[in-house]
Amino acid sequence: MAAGLKVMDESGYGPNGQHVVQLMTRLSRVEWFSALGKPSGRGKAETAFEEFAHRLGIGEYQLVWRTKDQLPSSLEEMNLEESPLWSRLTGIPRQIRDQAEEMGRQSALSHTVENVPEMLFHRAFDGAFRELEAYGERFVQVAVGSVMYIFGLACAWETLADAKSWETNPFISLIDVFEAGHWPVGVAGDQVYMI
Repeated sequence: MAAGLKVMDESGYGPNGQHVVQLMTRLSRVEWFSALGKPSGRGKAETAFEEFAHRLGIGEYQLVWRTKDQLPSSLEEMNLEESPLWSRLTGIPRQIRDQAEEMGRQSALSHTVENVPEMLFHRAFDGAFRELEAYGERFVQVAVGSVMYIFGLACAWETLADAKSWETNPFISLIDVFEAGHWPVGVAGDQVYMI
């Protein structure tokens, strides 16, 4: 319970603390990976991913639905070095760090980075384990790692959301994908795999 109180204390997250805590509260309610391989929520997930790609300035891509049984081959086909989506994502942590430094918000950013994993890990792991255990530990780790990375960035971005050009958090739309129970697994060329 002490961890929950620490996470929900807005003051440590800086001037945007209320927004950071609201985002973390929303993330704490997600039923992670609950619709993998099921048709429910696909339309919502597609629309949300399209909005995310648009906000990040990702050009052409093809969203491809895969089944859970196709997960091993999907991960083998992915090549992050050739992905425009991944190349856009890899620079964001540095941009966030630089902007936090410029704004004097290193403490708020550090507080966020320390607390997001604590708040997300167990629920994301439970959902991934429930749905992906049969495919092996590696796939559970990849699923949980993607949640931690994406939503760590989302919460970190929110600490800076009052700065010019940081007002629109592109990761917010990805919450809709995960709330629908789906997972954007990764990319292979111009294809984005979704389960």
